Amino acid sequence: MSEKEPYWYLASYPKSGNTWCRVFITELRRIAKLDSAEATATAQESERELRLNQDLATGSIMSSRHWLDDQLGIDTSDLRWAELDRVRGRVGHQRALYSDCLRYHKVHDAFFSSDSMGKPVVPVEGCRGAVVVIRHPADIAVSLSHFFSWDLEGCVAFLLNEEAALCRSSKRGGQQVRQFMGSWASHVCSWVDQNKIPVLLLRYEDLLTEPIQHFSQLASFLDLQIDDELIKQAVKNTSFEKLKAKEQAEGGFRERPDSCERFFRSGRSGEGREQLTPDQKERMEAGFKDVLQRFGYQ
Repeated sequence: MSEKEPYWYLASYPKSGNTWCRVFITELRRIAKLDSAEATATAQESERELRLNQDLATGSIMSSRHWLDDQLGIDTSDLRWAELDRVRGRVGHQRALYSDCLRYHKVHDAFFSSDSMGKPVVPVEGCRGAVVVIRHPADIAVSLSHFFSWDLEGCVAFLLNEEAALCRSSKRGGQQVRQFMGSWASHVCSWVDQNKIPVLLLRYEDLLTEPIQHFSQLASFLDLQIDDELIKQAVKNTSFEKLKAKEQAEGGFRERPDSCERFFRSGRSGEGREQLTPDQKERMEAGFKDVLQRFGYQ
């Protein structure tokens, strides 16, 4: 990978703020005219508002079957999940994937899977680093419940499950391959404790309470050297309330599954504390005690 083609990962457990970060990156680049298309846009075009369903494009999700098939030159549905996890880290050396405008790639997989034999599930050659976004697992449970139409008990069990994975079909079909995550704590530590690529850790809660400071850190880590006023404008333009309004105005959001009514639903912290039962909260606090303390959640 040449120095002219850097790329980064936006890694998180599902429903932890990954899409919010992707929208912020898109908006920051748009208003700064960093993309070639924006550089030639008219003044009127550059002043228009972000369109969620047309403008959001930061890079591939690393579990995309179409991309993996293209990069590996095989039909990945012919491989068992264990076989695929052992070769996924070898891909990603084609220029098209890491073009200038599509180089911030979404990842929900853990850095290693139980089947990858100690090898990263994602490519690391030429990678500048990973932005790892974490969120309190109790709030993730509530968000998962609304997103997938799962009951809260099932969401708590999923977060505690060391073999948890997102996979629509055991037959290895579908638009995405299996995304192995393990438990919430194992997933976080798999990214934060690996030594293959640099990491910027961001807490979802800090993005809510101090967005200018922490989105500025995000921009700097991704080599988006933007002035303070543009950061403030991008933060304002991508507030959760504005994203909710955009989703409604555009008749929905293309990344919303059929299982949920709205993609940008609440966005606030503390819902897990309000909605989980005492037993559910106790199990999560006991199971994740060390990691919760490590990252300032206890």
